[in-house]
Amino acid sequence: MKQIIKTVIDAFQPPRCVSCGDIVDDGEFLCNYCYEMLKTISPIERCIRCGLPKKQCVCKYRIYSFDGCVSPFVNDGIAQDVTYAFKFKRKFSAADFLAEQMALCVKNEYRNIKFDCITCVPMHKAGVRKRGFNQSKVLARKISEIMGIPYGDLLACTGKYHSQHKIKGIKKRFQNVKGKYKALRPLKGQTVLLVDDIMTSGATLDECSGMLLHAGADRVYCVTALRTEIKEKKKKSEENHGN
Repeated sequence: MKQIIKTVIDAFQPPRCVSCGDIVDDGEFLCNYCYEMLKTISPIERCIRCGLPKKQCVCKYRIYSFDGCVSPFVNDGIAQDVTYAFKFKRKFSAADFLAEQMALCVKNEYRNIKFDCITCVPMHKAGVRKRGFNQSKVLARKISEIMGIPYGDLLACTGKYHSQHKIKGIKKRFQNVKGKYKALRPLKGQTVLLVDDIMTSGATLDECSGMLLHAGADRVYCVTALRTEIKEKKKKSEENHGN
């Protein structure tokens, strides 16, 4: 009976591409055209430390706690549509795809690094209740399964704060997350892979990495699904005014 109901629903509401809205095969979330149009980040052209294209690298005037950050896609267009479909519309097939691409980045660009564990940027309990899940934890667990590296909840969010995407300005983003995370256990000598969905300023990843290092971790590397590129005017402003 359930299959009959599903068939009837699919007949009137067939699955559609999360980006352009065209009808796609059952279980798919992107049409062939949109899949081909995904804007990837070339590992050859990016700084492995800050994750930005080398021409936009911010490492000369901003020091992060983590040792590197890689991302398969630019935070724009179709890749953004895919991530938002997972994050806000529960399209978990999109999460599978993102996790696969993130794991591929880790394997290729951190190939000589042996990770002891994988963890994620935590959400406040109120945020988890509202959304129903932590998107970064879903991605981290999937990457853990793909790579065969143990997953662990190593961090907790200790206080409410405004969502980073609502905060304007690099300094305010760093201030917004200051003191909002804590490590849950000692991590003496461990090398940790920290997972989040999007990196923009790097403030959240930096704060979480700092807490992991304070708990004894030897090194922390990051991977996100999307990396927001810096607009030229914003970059020049940062260079003129520092952090």
